[in-house]
Amino acid sequence: MAKDASKYTGFIFNDSDVYKWLEAVAYARVVEDSAELRTMSDEVIDLVAAAQMEDGYLNTYFQLTGIENRWRNLHTMHEMYCAGHLIEAAVAFAENHQDERLLRVAIRFADHILSIFGPDGRLGFCGHEEIELAFARLSALTGDERYADRARWMIERRGQRPSIFAQERTDRDVLALSPWDNGQTHAVESYEGDYWQDHAPIREHNQVVGHAVRSMYLYTGALALFSDDEDLEVAMLRCWQNLTQRRMYITGGIGPSPKNEGFTTDFDLPNLTAYAETCAAVGLVYWGQQFLERTGNAEFADVTERALFNGAISGLSLSGDHYFYDNPLESTGSHSRKPWFDCACCPPNIARVLASLTDYLLSESETGVYIHIPSALRADTTFGEIEVVGNYPWEGKFEIRYKGTTRRTFTIGFRIPDWATETNAEIEGAEELAEFEDGYAVFDREWHPGDTVKVDFEMEPRWVECDPRVRENLGRSALCNGPLVYCAEEKDLGFAPQLVTALTEAPPVVAWNPALLGGVNTISVDSIVEVERFPDGLYAEAGSTETREQTVSMIPYFAWNNRGPNGMQVWLRRA
Repeated sequence: MAKDASKYTGFIFNDSDVYKWLEAVAYARVVEDSAELRTMSDEVIDLVAAAQMEDGYLNTYFQLTGIENRWRNLHTMHEMYCAGHLIEAAVAFAENHQDERLLRVAIRFADHILSIFGPDGRLGFCGHEEIELAFARLSALTGDERYADRARWMIERRGQRPSIFAQERTDRDVLALSPWDNGQTHAVESYEGDYWQDHAPIREHNQVVGHAVRSMYLYTGALALFSDDEDLEVAMLRCWQNLTQRRMYITGGIGPSPKNEGFTTDFDLPNLTAYAETCAAVGLVYWGQQFLERTGNAEFADVTERALFNGAISGLSLSGDHYFYDNPLESTGSHSRKPWFDCACCPPNIARVLASLTDYLLSESETGVYIHIPSALRADTTFGEIEVVGNYPWEGKFEIRYKGTTRRTFTIGFRIPDWATETNAEIEGAEELAEFEDGYAVFDREWHPGDTVKVDFEMEPRWVECDPRVRENLGRSALCNGPLVYCAEEKDLGFAPQLVTALTEAPPVVAWNPALLGGVNTISVDSIVEVERFPDGLYAEAGSTETREQTVSMIPYFAWNNRGPNGMQVWLRRA
């Protein structure tokens, strides 16, 4: 491909967005294999294959702006990151459609990387983690352990000293390749590596640091690759506990700071300025799911559900064509979804996780089927067809139906959510009782066609308080119902939600509203509302503020801002 910088537009990592779109298409076509999507994806795959160089390299930025600069600036230029997303798209097409056209491209690129970087070659890995998880998936698909071995090597060399990233930052010519560096990354003199999770060897990690999306991808890949490494699992558990107990929003959003698109310090969770990037919540879904697959423990599914139903899908409008990059927990009306972003990582990322949603709802083991999130679904499993029928997350009642055509002995289990105060489950026409394993209710029996498990998670709205070390939430409460976090929105109140003090002792009232926001449960809350201004000046004696009692209506957080920019608040003052 001839060098012509004028033909390249956009960010250096735009290739990755094409690959994420392809991955989303591969999953979407499992649900509905439309001719339009098939034609579009065929065209894009042909274009990708045609762009690949003879040696396997494929990155349109460097191919158009100067191939001599490839692999020179690993910490900033995202070459392996783009390769990773290509590999994940290729695996999705091969697994779901037995279509290996893109896989052949991905393997050539992967082999090119292996020919350059490795224990017998050059030390190198990507500043934006992604290829580690991609290599794990490629190795699992092809049976070629070279990819998994190289990914393990990359993960273990990250955080070692001397750091290759610090060395790159001593080279002016290398730094000149990324002139947009705006201080997110550290100066050479004070290099610590937090931004890239390059601060310490992975088994020494004890908290989540740096860029939130990168950390999630690294830790997901590490869990997938080091299956029998107890020390690594302990380190990952330390980081998980640090995240979920000190650095995660109630919505499952992570990474409060726009400066580094990531983490700061424990209990630093501002609401109005929360960054909580959509991609970071998606990354938490991946990490939680990987932990769940490794341990079978429901606590990881609890967090995955929280991130999925709140912090991730809030990034997408109900119309499906507007997006949040950041997801604050409070707004004064200046925040709104956009039809697109120049940095377009979030739209295709949320597309690929939603298109593959069934992977997070249900999984199989050697002995049976486990329902992690009981949203309505129908799945063909090795034990026969399983159907979940219900109106989750709006209701806690649902049924699990065995739709197989023969009698089969296997296990059906379902997660008991951390928010469920009481759970009832029974098999129609039978007296078996469930056993309980790691937060799951489990029925192990011979199933007959048509057998049904009826489940009822008693779902009641509940007020939640925050650790007092999160100073911004002192004296405030958030309202949840089932897995959903709720918020007060100015569109429903007619005034700024910051004026509301919730009477949390009064029972909230849930009502289904089919005409609002595509159909949602609203929750009515008794409150005290302050008059917005003093009549005679900026200040007055304490007790001068006029108030009135009023019932306010709250909506699910994920649905806010679908009626235009307006004020919003998750954490309300409480009486």
